[in-house]
Amino acid sequence: MRSMRRNSLVEMVRGGKNSTRRFDGVVHDAIASALARAAICPSAKIVVGLSGGPDSVALLHAMLELRERLHVIVAAAHLNHGLRGAESDRDENFVRELCARLEVELVVERADGLASNSANLEERARAVRHDFLNRAADALDAEYIALAHHAGDQAETVLMRLLRGAGSAGLGAMAERGPGRLLRPMLSLSRADILGYLRESNLPFVEDLTNSSPIHLRNRIRTELIPMLEREYAPGLGRRLAELAIEMQSLDDLVSSLASREIESMRAVGVDSMRADSDALDITRFAELHPALQAAVLRRFIFERVGDLRRVGRVHIEALMRLALDGGPSDSLNLPRGWRAQREYNLLRMTHAAPLTSLDYSVCLCLDGRTIIEAAGFAFAASTISAADASIPASPSTAMFDAAELGESGLVVRNFKPGDRIRPLGMRGVKKVKNVFIDRKIPQRHRSQFPVVTLDGETVWLPGLVRGRRAPITQSTETVLRVEAYKTAH
Repeated sequence: MRSMRRNSLVEMVRGGKNSTRRFDGVVHDAIASALARAAICPSAKIVVGLSGGPDSVALLHAMLELRERLHVIVAAAHLNHGLRGAESDRDENFVRELCARLEVELVVERADGLASNSANLEERARAVRHDFLNRAADALDAEYIALAHHAGDQAETVLMRLLRGAGSAGLGAMAERGPGRLLRPMLSLSRADILGYLRESNLPFVEDLTNSSPIHLRNRIRTELIPMLEREYAPGLGRRLAELAIEMQSLDDLVSSLASREIESMRAVGVDSMRADSDALDITRFAELHPALQAAVLRRFIFERVGDLRRVGRVHIEALMRLALDGGPSDSLNLPRGWRAQREYNLLRMTHAAPLTSLDYSVCLCLDGRTIIEAAGFAFAASTISAADASIPASPSTAMFDAAELGESGLVVRNFKPGDRIRPLGMRGVKKVKNVFIDRKIPQRHRSQFPVVTLDGETVWLPGLVRGRRAPITQSTETVLRVEAYKTAH
């Protein structure tokens, strides 16, 4: 039945005489249904991303014809990428004339910094376009941005992601209700539906000749691969790929909701022994999760830290799972676009892989008041009290020193240096500070800036970790220097 419907559409687009189907009803009903599912706000303003091509022109006209029925306000935005010379200017002029004739509010901008020979041009152009559309929506005080992707675009996206090794989330491809303000109300419409609507209504549009260029993978998938597969192996493959995307979106929604719950639970206990950090996940129980949920948790974690999952494929998720399940306490993994996943004992952290600079510091500790050391993210509060008023510190974040033993130089706080050693109070011998860090599971990235409290060059205290044997409180002590260390925003 569906193949008969498809054939009749093709006939009508080509001018077949046996079909009496009206495409305006098909297009209007599909868009109205999609916007109803998106539950848009009453009296909302919707900005149509208008390139001038057949798909966006059809969307603009349909939205205008539906605005009273849907109680919406329609505007448009056009970005001239400047990549096709005179043809790009032709598209801009066409859009300006079209919106002027239809009395549609329009924002136009010319992109800067794009060149036809740029690396990752498609991705960069997409990012520039989305940034422009969001700024245009802000300028127009619009609640939504409508894009003209259709079922054919969906099928191409699914197959392209399959070829690149995407997982179940990636195969969900594009959603009708996208992130932020994005709407894609034509995903249920075929290219034949759109062309039929344009022909019936005698609506002009412009063609982008680069859409047929074999240089881009998407174009080859659309013009070569899918037609060949439908012709020789799987008739109706494009439709089934679009249906697969809907099914995978539904499945991904379910798994994502479960993953979000797990992430919140992991964050609730995911506190580094030295620094509370909501961006780190406690993976102590990670191995207990079902593998499908493990993958969903990691995808969700990446999405929250990075903002999207572009260029993150199945191979990256699998590598990240191995890091979380079997990685060493300081292992790391490079991810696309300059991000790094870092294992810190029972924590998994996502950071941008920009090189970290080590800042040496050495600060004399104020003996009465606060000393803030921004490079370490620590502050120290010191006060001098009588020995009679001193009590045993409740935590290793507080230390007591015999004030008479501090001499003229007093206490100095500096960053950790390789080779540092400490003589722990209550223990014999000397211990490397590095080994103290390992024993107490201090992540490597915190070690270079960790505050080391010294007296005459000797390490006497590692705040929160170990007190050294120098300047202890004894029965002959008369005056005590009490120092409390605590973390600041860093």
